[in-house]
Amino acid sequence: MRPPRTGINRAPWLRETAVTRIAVLSLLVFASACASDPTAPESPPAGPPSVPPPDPMVAVDTLHPAPDDFALARVATADYPIPPEARFLDGVNVCLDPGHGGQASRRGYKRGPTGVREAEMNLRVARYLRAFLERAGAAVRLTRDADVDVSLKERAAIANRWGADWFISLHHNAASKPTVNRTTVWYHRDVDHRPSSLDLARHLYRGLRDALALEQITGLPLKSDQLMFKNGFGVLRHARMTSALCESSFFTHPDEEQRLRRPDYNLREAYGLFLALVRYAAGGLPRVAALTDPAAPIRAGATLRFTLDDGLRGRKAWGSGRTMILADSIAVRIDGAVVPHRFDAKRYRLSVVVPEGIAAGEHTVDVRFENMFKHSALTPPFRYRVAE
Repeated sequence: MRPPRTGINRAPWLRETAVTRIAVLSLLVFASACASDPTAPESPPAGPPSVPPPDPMVAVDTLHPAPDDFALARVATADYPIPPEARFLDGVNVCLDPGHGGQASRRGYKRGPTGVREAEMNLRVARYLRAFLERAGAAVRLTRDADVDVSLKERAAIANRWGADWFISLHHNAASKPTVNRTTVWYHRDVDHRPSSLDLARHLYRGLRDALALEQITGLPLKSDQLMFKNGFGVLRHARMTSALCESSFFTHPDEEQRLRRPDYNLREAYGLFLALVRYAAGGLPRVAALTDPAAPIRAGATLRFTLDDGLRGRKAWGSGRTMILADSIAVRIDGAVVPHRFDAKRYRLSVVVPEGIAAGEHTVDVRFENMFKHSALTPPFRYRVAE
């Protein structure tokens, strides 16, 4: 009789399981041997964690670098000559206001497509313009000379406290359309508010137009700041002297943004502004001096007396003894209302009678006129107090 078959022979799956277990065990033994083998190659060490690239929209120092004396080394050279008329800038107080400043951490604030900051280009142009003006004998102050934020009111206050003749706020513009690139210069309120500001704006525009020669123009390059805000721009509203705000070009235009990074282009802009101010000063800067002391109280019926200066007669050139004030341009306003006046064309003396019935208290007296170059008087209105 044959012996019975074993369990292994009766269950083939048991044989397969055993084989599988042996194979797995062999792999584990092999892996353990490799791990303990000192000759096996080591895995490379983990590197430092990846650092994201800098964000250009919060970067600082976005202009191409330039030495500190970049402008000074070029002033009065063959490329940037000082014209003889620049001598008429001697003694003029010019307050330059480089727009914006600080706030670089505000992502994308006042930046071009690649992150170039308007605040930096404004400051560089102001510094370069200062170099030209000081060489001509003008006194210059900047409302900021570093990358700091200065309030609009304080910027104007700096000029007011100093007694600036001109306040020039330097900016570059932005638009939602990247193709826009043109020059505009802004004055405060309406054309009658301070005519000398129109003189300044007109000269600044012509200087920028000549220097930058942008392909685009606007049909009205001089614009009222009330087109933007009901009360106008804060810096112009608070300034008590002849003032204007330049938007030289558009940093949102990709090509212009890259040009504005370059020190040579910034210098070209500054030189254009300088020549504009030279031409303005060459045509005379008219002023008014009060012979009747504004600090002393006056009464209704009193006569106020002033001396007019056309900005030209003092040069004592041939012909300067003639009248160079346009008589029809003379106007005197008390609290905005035109009042009669008398003008002595030979002595350049002006007299005004305070109207009867004027109320007691403080009143403004605004004396305006133009010289032969159609330049308006720079002097702001006087304030007189009528006694009870």
